[in-house]
Amino acid sequence: MPIYKRCSKCGKRIPSGTTCECIKQIRRQQKKERDKDYDQHRRNKTRAAFYKTKAWRLTKEDVLTHYMYIDLYAYYHDGKFIPATMVHHIVPISTDYAKRLDRGNLIALSDKSHGIVHKAMREGREEEIIRLLLGYKEKWKKKENSEVGGVVKLF
Repeated sequence: MPIYKRCSKCGKRIPSGTTCECIKQIRRQQKKERDKDYDQHRRNKTRAAFYKTKAWRLTKEDVLTHYMYIDLYAYYHDGKFIPATMVHHIVPISTDYAKRLDRGNLIALSDKSHGIVHKAMREGREEEIIRLLLGYKEKWKKKENSEVGGVVKLF
C-alpha cells in the first residue's frame, strides 16, 4: 500500500516521492521567466542570430553527415558508439567568430559529451580540450583515408 503526503502548496494528497502538478506548474513558469530574462539581457544577440541562419543549418547537417552522426568524443575517449546530436565549435565563436562556419573547427558530439567538453573548458582546461578534439578529428581523417569500397573502416 503506497504512502501518501500532502502538497505544501495546494494540500492535495499525492504519493510520497512525487511532485504535485501545482508545484511542477510553478517551476515551469519560473524556468520560462529565467529563460526570458537570459534571452533579453544576457544572451549574445549576434551568436543567437547566427545559429538560426541557413548557412549554419546546412553546415551543421553537413558536419553531422560527414561524421556519420557519430559522437567523436565518445568514440575515441570512451570507445563507444553514441549518436551525435549537435555540432560543437572547437575554438569557441566567442573567441574567433571568423571560424563559425569553418568545418575544420567543427566536431559532432552528443548532448552528454557536449556538456562534458564545456564543463572542462569552464574549469580552465580549454587548450587541453581543443588539442584533444583536434586530435580526434585527425584520427577520423586517417580512418577516412583507410576506407574500403567507399565505406569508412571503423574497426
